[in-house]
Order: sequence, then structure tokens, then C-alpha cells
Amino acid sequence: MADRTYSKEAIQRVQLGLSGLAGVVLLIGLANVIVENVRKDDSVLEVNAEASANAAEAVTAARAEEQRSEPLAELGVAPSSDADPAPVVADLQPDPNLRERMDRPQPPESAQNRQDSTP
Repeated sequence: MADRTYSKEAIQRVQLGLSGLAGVVLLIGLANVIVENVRKDDSVLEVNAEASANAAEAVTAARAEEQRSEPLAELGVAPSSDADPAPVVADLQPDPNLRERMDRPQPPESAQNRQDSTP
């Protein structure tokens, strides 16, 4: 009977050891997957950064070429083709009913001016 309890305990110890070993292997595998994903993301970010830099250079070159193709717009003689037309304002006259200026604050009246104006 002592042999049976010893063998049961031995089997439990082996099972516990194998379970622990499997857990460690799973943790190492998970850490490896995470590290690989981070490396892939870094390489994708580097590629994206290079691509965006190349795209910015291409856009700058295209704009420079477009400006070179419009010499009159460069000189200011004619409007550029990419410029939006200026908005048209119908009424530029001030309101005739307006009594005081609205673009700057009125100076405060001094005490002498108020006393002189009272009857």
C-alpha cells in the first residue's frame, strides 16, 4: 500500500511538473508572438514613413512643376488656375443709421465734458 501512495504522489508530481513546463512554453511562445508583431509594426512604420516622405517630395515637385507652367501667374499678371475666385461683397457702404463707430471703442468721457454738457 505504501508503494501505491508513493506511485500516486509520483504521478501527481510528474503531472504538476509537465503542466508547469507546458505553461512556461506557452508564455515563451506568447512573448515571441508579441515581439514579432512589434518588429513587423516597426518595419511597417518605417516603410510608411519612407512612403509618406516620398509622397511629400512628389507633391512638392508636382506643385513646383505646376507653378513653372504658369509664368503669368508667377509674375502676378494673371490669377493662378488653382486659386479660388475672390468672394464678391455686394454692399461695402456703412450703415447710415449707425451713430457710433464699431471698429474701435469709444474713449471714455472726461468729468469736465460731462459737466459742460449739462444745463
